Formats: sequence, C-alpha cells, structure tokens
Amino acid sequence: MRILKFLIFFISLNVFSQHTPLNEVAVKEFKVKTAEKAAALKSLSGDFIQSKHMAMIEEKAESKGKFYYRSPDILKWEYVTPYDYRVLFKNDKLYLNDEGHKSVTDAKSNKLIEKLAKLISGSVNGKLLEDNENFSTEYYRHNDQFLVKMIPRDENLSHIFRELLMVFDEDLMVRSVKLKDESGDFTKIEFKNLKVNQPIPDSVFQN
Repeated sequence: MRILKFLIFFISLNVFSQHTPLNEVAVKEFKVKTAEKAAALKSLSGDFIQSKHMAMIEEKAESKGKFYYRSPDILKWEYVTPYDYRVLFKNDKLYLNDEGHKSVTDAKSNKLIEKLAKLISGSVNGKLLEDNENFSTEYYRHNDQFLVKMIPRDENLSHIFRELLMVFDEDLMVRSVKLKDESGDFTKIEFKNLKVNQPIPDSVFQN
C-alpha cells in the first residue's frame, strides 16, 4: 500500500563520519536563525529524489517527484517516477491520489496521521526543530552544513522511525532528510531546485 511507503519514506539516518557538536551558544543562535527563516517562508517548491536503502538488497529503490509548500501548513508531495502518486495535506485533511484513485482522511481524527503531517511539513520548512514535546535533538556542524539529529519521544512515532537527520545548508535551507528504522534500513530525501517565496497557483493544491 503506497500510503505506507509514503509514511515510511521518512525512515533513515546516516550521520557523517566527521561532525562537530554545536555548543550551547551556537545551538541557540542556530535555532533563532532557523526560526526567523521559517517565519519568513511563505512558500517553497522544488524537486526531490527519494532513495530507500536496505541491508538485504544491494540495489537502492529510487523515486522522483515535486513538492509544494504554502505557509502555514499546506503541503503537496507528488511522485512522478516510477509511479503517479500524490499526497496533499490541507485544512487538517490528508488527500491521496493513487493513479486516479482518490481518498480523504481527517487528520484530526487520527493523532498519528496528524503528527506525521506536522513531521513532513516541519521537515520542509524547518519548524520541526521547535517540537521539543515529540523529539530530543542534537546539533552538529559538518564543513559548511548543519546537521540536526532528532530522536522521537512519542511512542507512536518511534515505532515508525528510530532517528531522523536533517541537513541544512549555509543559508539554513533544508537540503536533505534521512530517517532510520530499527533494522538499520533508511530512506534519504534530497531536495533540488528550490524556489523560495515564489507564487504557487491554487490549482496545484487540488487533489
């Protein structure tokens, strides 16, 4: 079932071999700047490459697509290859379009779906760093990148992934997200061709 694939795509983590923990002052500065960046973000769109890495399978599974975000919490995730599958979070509802087969779920009636919706949009806009209730967080520097390692405190989320790594560039834009499950398998999402605060037609956010 592809909704499970979509939820599990946020399952990975491979920490770089050399990374330096940020001290308390640097963490505070980083959090202030990312919060300012998130507050100024009205829209974000771009391409993504999603790769699933499994220990028992040598060849990684890869898919590509586009994503569209509009503040404060509208997000569309659109797979282009190898299949046509669209996920839209809008007005506290989850809309799925699996090659023309559509369904709608009320996120408010399902706490796990609601948390996952916030996880996904928060990963895109960087606001996930503010979620101290559901995650414990560690901050690192690697060359010109910032790495944020997040471990779920929420029991429901911890069943889906063990840890999450967000990579920010020098401009504090999220460039990749990895999540790792208990088995050590992980999925990596890389963001490309980002467009910040550019108009996105309303028609994009239709399912």
